[in-house]
Amino acid sequence: MTKPSLTIEEAVDIFYAREFAYDILRRFFIEEPPREYVKLFIQKNMIDLFPFQEESEGIRAGVKKIKDYLAVFNPGMIEKHYEDLHWDYTKMFIGPFEVQASPWESVYVRKDKLLFQQTTMDVRKLYNKYGFQAGDYNIEADDHIGLELDFIFHLNRLCIESAESQAATALQEIRYLLKEQKQFIEDHLEKFVPMLAKMVEEHAETDFFRGMAALLQHYLTIDSKVLTELLNIDLIQK
Repeated sequence: MTKPSLTIEEAVDIFYAREFAYDILRRFFIEEPPREYVKLFIQKNMIDLFPFQEESEGIRAGVKKIKDYLAVFNPGMIEKHYEDLHWDYTKMFIGPFEVQASPWESVYVRKDKLLFQQTTMDVRKLYNKYGFQAGDYNIEADDHIGLELDFIFHLNRLCIESAESQAATALQEIRYLLKEQKQFIEDHLEKFVPMLAKMVEEHAETDFFRGMAALLQHYLTIDSKVLTELLNIDLIQK
């Protein structure tokens, strides 16, 4: 049986779809959503473009929740809607009281729930390998969900750059980067995202963040399958 193949140009199309998805996810989970990005997100109707909706009922459900929430946005009340999203993120992931949906991997995978221990250091080690550093080094734990999503975004961007460089080593570099991403998702993101998504579903006050939690969980499932398929085919450099 002939092994399936994909040209590097076709693979780049997949990488760009992944970049779009991870860019949305990292932006809404790494910090309180910036006002200008929320406006752009609404104006460009970006949620309709979220990839792999046809392949995943869970992604479709997440998109629908977000679309239904945004459908009631009144342009004259954009500031109030923005403040609602800002507060929803803050109370779930930051405080000022008890954090309702801890955004750190360590809280879910360690019995003591302590940050800056082995789990955080394992993630930091991988970040350092690729010159990726958390903005608030030694202040924000490296295993924050937003940073882990940003890291995958970064590795995927390296795949795009390797592919577009047309270097002789591009295929080898891309395959290695795909393996690294799949391993990181399996070793880290998949270990705690289902629990995090459940906490967001329970504590979010807006369907926007309930939808984002669904997108996060179900997109990671799809993306893991995509990475497996990419690693099991022959990439062809014309």
